[in-house]
Amino acid sequence: MAINTTISLPGDKSISHRAVMLASIANGVSEITNLNDGKDVQSTIQALRACGASIDQNGEKVVITGTKLRNPDEPVDCGNSGTSARLLSGLLSSQRLQFSLTGDASLSARPMNRIIVPLTEMGCRIESNDGLLPLTVDASNPLNGINYKMPVASAQVKSSILLAGLGAESSSNVSELNSSRDHTEIMLQDMGATILVNDNDIRVEPLSSPLTPINLEIPSDPSSASFFIALAILAKDSRLTIRNMLLNPTRIGFMNVLEKINIQMNISNQHYIHGELCGDVEFISSPINSFEVPAYIIPSIIDEIPILTFIASQAEGKTILKGANELRIKESDRLENMKNFIQGLKGEITMYEDGFAINGVQVLDEGNVITEDDHRVAMTAIIANIALGKKILPDNTDCIKDSYPTFFLDIESIGGMINE
Repeated sequence: MAINTTISLPGDKSISHRAVMLASIANGVSEITNLNDGKDVQSTIQALRACGASIDQNGEKVVITGTKLRNPDEPVDCGNSGTSARLLSGLLSSQRLQFSLTGDASLSARPMNRIIVPLTEMGCRIESNDGLLPLTVDASNPLNGINYKMPVASAQVKSSILLAGLGAESSSNVSELNSSRDHTEIMLQDMGATILVNDNDIRVEPLSSPLTPINLEIPSDPSSASFFIALAILAKDSRLTIRNMLLNPTRIGFMNVLEKINIQMNISNQHYIHGELCGDVEFISSPINSFEVPAYIIPSIIDEIPILTFIASQAEGKTILKGANELRIKESDRLENMKNFIQGLKGEITMYEDGFAINGVQVLDEGNVITEDDHRVAMTAIIANIALGKKILPDNTDCIKDSYPTFFLDIESIGGMINE
């Protein structure tokens, strides 16, 4: 199939989480459009409502009236959302609350010591299930600022500390090994917080006055866009334009990889939305070369690696990716999951502890893909199905609703036909 169209996609999930959280403690009314409507963001909304937040979803507009949050009456269920659990831990601590966080089986297996350690150092009293959910947090005593060196590149951990720092009695400093997503820093600055960024060192000052509300149209999510981009670049004679796509430098690692593999891109209408660079991006299909992904770029493509694995199987030559240990503790062990994906379709892949090597072009067979309930693996299977014209089907499509409830409608809108 050839693709020649222009589409708009759901709002960026990372920005959606942060917009809802910060608007909930701002002084006034915020209006947000194109909010990501996936289950993960809904987990954040329900958690904040349980703490007294006023969040009104009316069609495409979400109206949030900032307030002083209160202790929830019951444990807060974060579903499958690591962003909800880790960022809410920091935000609710900044409000001096006492709360418990729970999650589903998948989230309950993901490490929380990475936030427990710094938040405890700031003065929170935290009980956990041996470093896992559920967490019980008592942040009722005054918090102190900290100087914290990040042991891993994680925007969630960094953001948890910065958000907690809003309610501390002195400044907090976070030093990163490698740059991670900086949406928290950008949004805090835009809403009036004092936050200073010097390369990989970030300092946040305690709030001296409430955050200002925002009116925000959230740009298209580049991680969701990657699936449509893959479909377009693998099809002959195709052009796909994505409107108002987020172009934050910490989120365009996928585009940087595409440049290396010979994909032509044209960017137009560049503009800023509340500090975030956005634009319209056209992707043009062409023969795909193999590529090598350096470790430093991994944080900016962490969500796109499943679809990149499939692209690598269809690229000419040997692709090598290393430095992706974090993939082993996402919604699933995505490295193991994508190994099973390729091998289950009779393809070949060489695994490392932190990545893989794969030779292309491979002729993959039809088959069922075990997703381990991972939405990005499920969407990758659907793209492989359409791109190869073969009956490649995920064992679970409901998990796609975690991030992208309208995925199948948008696939249909560009002419994608699923082989069943």
